[in-house]
Amino acid sequence: MSEAINLLAMDLGASSGRVMLGVYDGESIHLEEIHRFANQPVHAGGHLYWDVLRIFHEMKQGIRKAAKAQGALTALSVDTWGVDYGFIDSQGQLLYSPHHYRDQRTAASAGILESLLPPEEQFQLTGNQSARINTVYQLFADLRISPWLRETADKMLMMPDLFHYLFSGVGVAEQTIWSTSGLLAAGGAGPSLEVLNRLGLPVDLIPALVPAGTVIGPVLPALQEELGIGPLKVIAGASHDTASAVASIPYISKPDAAFISCGTWSLVGMESERPVITELAREYGFTNESCYGGSNRLLKNITGLWILQETQRCWAEAGEPVSHPEAALLAQSVHRTAYAAPVIDPNDALFSTPGDMPGRIEAYCTRTGQTPPRTKAEIILTILNSLAFSYAETIKELEALSGQNIRRIHMVGGGIQNILLCQLTADATGKEIVAGPVEASAIGNIAVQLTALGAVQTSEVRELVARSCTLSSYYPAL
Repeated sequence: MSEAINLLAMDLGASSGRVMLGVYDGESIHLEEIHRFANQPVHAGGHLYWDVLRIFHEMKQGIRKAAKAQGALTALSVDTWGVDYGFIDSQGQLLYSPHHYRDQRTAASAGILESLLPPEEQFQLTGNQSARINTVYQLFADLRISPWLRETADKMLMMPDLFHYLFSGVGVAEQTIWSTSGLLAAGGAGPSLEVLNRLGLPVDLIPALVPAGTVIGPVLPALQEELGIGPLKVIAGASHDTASAVASIPYISKPDAAFISCGTWSLVGMESERPVITELAREYGFTNESCYGGSNRLLKNITGLWILQETQRCWAEAGEPVSHPEAALLAQSVHRTAYAAPVIDPNDALFSTPGDMPGRIEAYCTRTGQTPPRTKAEIILTILNSLAFSYAETIKELEALSGQNIRRIHMVGGGIQNILLCQLTADATGKEIVAGPVEASAIGNIAVQLTALGAVQTSEVRELVARSCTLSSYYPAL
């Protein structure tokens, strides 16, 4: 090709956001972090919210920097965590900042929802595992707490849809992000009218559903003028960050492979042609979400490096900060001593909300009859070892559900920079680990944009990613 294509991936995680520049030269994608910013929830009036306008401001700063550094930009796309959303009124205005999924407003109404729609029926109808953070629980709570929303709210937009709307003025419902909501029929083809009717939720709040890789339109003229840019396109890519990450996996052999997307959350799963909605899948705690291209992700959500991040936050507030590299070195040092780390369940409710994570780890170990870790190094190793143990249990469950002997696990995301976690996972699972890409969500985001623009075929995406990143392999210790 004669000219490079310059694209922006707005990759928003639950603790930070990045504006990533992806330059496609016809052979590979070259990624560069243009702008990084903190993404911290805000406590107000007893509730927890996302600071949406601040996030939008930071993304605009990233566009400015990219345009200054690279010149002409072709398109942008946003990917985020799942389940959260904002309301738009009939005038196109955001009603209030979206709630954070850890907000506790769903607690009072969850029992009522489940009396109307039990968890096992939710799973059969939507393919989603029931959880109080799910969109369906949040929306049900919002309409009970604030019934005026039924008259005032015109549309609800999931987080990436909301940012795409702020950029383009066009509101759509991208399939992969909505597949996390508990509001779509299993397989994600459209809203589950059974769910909506049983819970009394208005179907007209849900915008038109579009597949991943849909060009929405250009950035609004006023924003083009403000940012000093041309009419770059806004693309609804694989808008759920895990969908973008999975789109990037350079499988060596897809049928016998599983994946672990490792970040604030750990998503452990495999791809399948159709949703797996058996009772055993529900009992194991698996959920089904849409992939780019229309296939299914059978996966389990595990509270991941959030536990370590909260631990580091607590130490920093106590005046004893530990950076990510320092944490890795501390864990390595105690691992070499054959310290027998206790095992915690990352998904225990004790670890689900912000707070004194080292104290909670101690309380969990005491409750379960284990000797608590005492030093920072022991605490960090306990977290990493427990994550690896949880991954191993989940891989066994995947094998039972699929009837497939999983030979290889692809680990992607920022967590794979912790080489001890990768090795512990190989040891715990007894499987080969192929680690990479680190920037899985961002490079997947860029790759899907390229398909939307017609520059790359869908069938070429994984090979393109393999050419564009470095992969590392880990094997179980003998």
